[in-house]
Amino acid sequence: MAQQQVLIPLTQYVMMAQTLMMHINENLFGKNSAMKFHVLTEEAKRLIRTILKQLYFFHRNGQCPEKFTESNVFVTISGRAKLVGVKLGDKNDTMVFQNYQDAHRIIVETVFQKRWKEIPADMMHLLRLMRSRATAIHMGYVICTHASLVPLENRESFFMKMYKHIMHVLPRDKPTAHRNILQALPYDLDWYNKLQGNDLLEELFSSNKGGYGNGSTEFLRFYRNATVHDMDHYYKRRYTPNEFQLILAVTYPLLLPRMQEELEKEKHLRILRLDSLL
Repeated sequence: MAQQQVLIPLTQYVMMAQTLMMHINENLFGKNSAMKFHVLTEEAKRLIRTILKQLYFFHRNGQCPEKFTESNVFVTISGRAKLVGVKLGDKNDTMVFQNYQDAHRIIVETVFQKRWKEIPADMMHLLRLMRSRATAIHMGYVICTHASLVPLENRESFFMKMYKHIMHVLPRDKPTAHRNILQALPYDLDWYNKLQGNDLLEELFSSNKGGYGNGSTEFLRFYRNATVHDMDHYYKRRYTPNEFQLILAVTYPLLLPRMQEELEKEKHLRILRLDSLL
């Protein structure tokens, strides 16, 4: 006889695991100052992305849950969310938007306990997508594969898939899309200023003999080089690839989410199968 799966109500799970699951104060490796940062734990990412993935699968199959609350969300022992006791109806734009409104409220009020000031910038980008009717209806794939929810160990591959497509495929196949994406990306004017104060990023910046110019193309080139050469300075200090990815995520929190968003606008995101990395 198959063993029944143990399901924990979301509110109980949050109370049990709050210090382990929720965002935490993180000292950033290589940072000179004592400034601390809020980041999501891997447990929090897993919980949120499994809620959003279920909504995406319902929508893809032409269905929408009717209004649901945190009482419909249960969590497995492995930390994955399940929607229980929801009534399904036919998919329409109004219901899709309502679903993301409900999920937004559950994430903010139950998972994050309304601690708005502690929510990281990349997670705020995801929440804004869910709160906008247009993006909630048309960017479900971006929402359920959002960069803020990617495990640290997969962020390198996540970035490189998008980088290669933007920088090497689109210039030949879709030059207009290539230009549109580059013009929309953040940090084009201040990316160098943001890395200052982190010894490791400064060393990686200085190690490029040709130097870097201004603009999004040069910023992406630096980010790519830093990603590829992330462990070049391990002999000087001890750090892990995940610690390095955390540095990039905190220093440039909106880069990967905006790359996703702009690729989806140009209809070039889904071909990359980023869902395989979550």
